[in-house]
This record gives sequence, C-alpha cells and structure tokens, in this order.
Amino acid sequence: MKRLIFAGFLCAGLVANASATVIVYDNFDYADGSLVGNGGWANHSGILGDMLVSSGQVVVQHGTPSEDANVAFSAVSGTIYYGIDFSVGNLGAPYTAGGDYEYFAHFREGFNFSGRLDIVPPSSSGDFSVGISSQSSTAEAVWATDLSYDTFYRAVVGYDQDANIAELWINPAVAGDTSILGADGTDPGDTVVSFALRQSDSTENETVFVDNLVVGTTFEDVVTAVPEPGTLALLGLGGLLTALRRRR
Repeated sequence: MKRLIFAGFLCAGLVANASATVIVYDNFDYADGSLVGNGGWANHSGILGDMLVSSGQVVVQHGTPSEDANVAFSAVSGTIYYGIDFSVGNLGAPYTAGGDYEYFAHFREGFNFSGRLDIVPPSSSGDFSVGISSQSSTAEAVWATDLSYDTFYRAVVGYDQDANIAELWINPAVAGDTSILGADGTDPGDTVVSFALRQSDSTENETVFVDNLVVGTTFEDVVTAVPEPGTLALLGLGGLLTALRRRR
C-alpha cells in the first residue's frame, strides 16, 4: 500500500529530534471513485462524492461538479508549505478566461482560505499559467513563464501565517529558485488547519489533475513528491521510501 497520511502525528519527543516535519503525505493511490472517505479527506462544501480519484490522481473539475474537500491537521506556527504535482487537461486552445480565475488548491481555516493557487491565461504563446494569492479569491501575482497542457508540474506554496503572505514556486530545486509573492496582508494571517482542493464554475471549466500532496513545515519537506528519507526514518518508517519507489 503506497498510501499513508500523516496528520498531527508527532509526539513532543519526536519533534525535539526532528529538524523538519511532514504533516500530510498523500499520493492518492485509492480505488477509482470518491476522494472523500479515503485518507482523512472530508467534504466541506458542495455535493458529497463528486470530487473523484481516477488512476491514482484527484480529478479537480470546474463546471458541474461542486464538491470541495479537505484533509485536516494540527496547527503549526510560522510558515507552512504544500507541494503538489498538477496538470491541466488540454482545452484545445490557450486558456482565455480573462479575469475569471478559479483557484483549485489552498490552505484552510474554516472558510478563511490562504495560499490559493489559480489557473490563469498565458502571457505569451503557451497554454496557461498559474497565479498565487495570499488570501483573496483572485491571483495577486502570476508566474511569468507559460505552461503546457497535459504536462505535470510541481507547485510549491509557502504561507507565512505571521506575515500573512503566500509564495509560489514552480518546479523548484531549492528555496532560492525563482518564486512569486502574493499580497502582503494585514498581520497576522490565518492559523491554517487543513489543505483543500476546490471545484467551481469557470469560463473555461478546465480539469486539473492533482497528485503527490505533501504538507510540511519547511520547503525541503514538500519540494519532492516523496518526503526526505531522514524524515521518514524519524517516523519509524525508514523502509517506506524504498517500497514507494519500487511501486511507482
């Protein structure tokens, strides 16, 4: 079984010995069907059961499906990060939604949403781009390099809960790589307690495929699709990494 979710699981002694904490890890290796009911995922809006898993990926649809789902964890202080692999299905033409940007991933505290990741129109000859907002519903900054349909990218989002500002990287290797910042909101920001995926209507009604979610307290926790070996060893799961890689 490739699937494990870690949510609020570290005891005080373990934290004292850990330089980083993976809070959630999920690569969605579930049977095709509803996401909710697997791995701690719960509905918080929309029609229960219409956010789907297919072939080990979450299918985030804009249009008729309406469900929004979240996976909860215990609050942490400072900056918190999520990393996901995502791909946008081919629309047959470049994304042209104008100002109708629809975010599909974010942190959550009740119905306060932070670190929102949007699909936005391309700036040049590509298919689409992505935007980030610290808390608002519309992208506050847009990734300068256009992206392509049917291609997976690693998005890393950091949300500074004290400074109330979000940061986005695409396919980074280290934290010093190119990133963009959302608006600097009123301090402090939200203390987030879940990660959420969102479905809604948009002009294009695009489909976004999501895989390999990691939530953690450092950039290094989430930059790759599988947590660092040292982190897994701290959890007493040193053999998990080998098993995961053999089965991918």
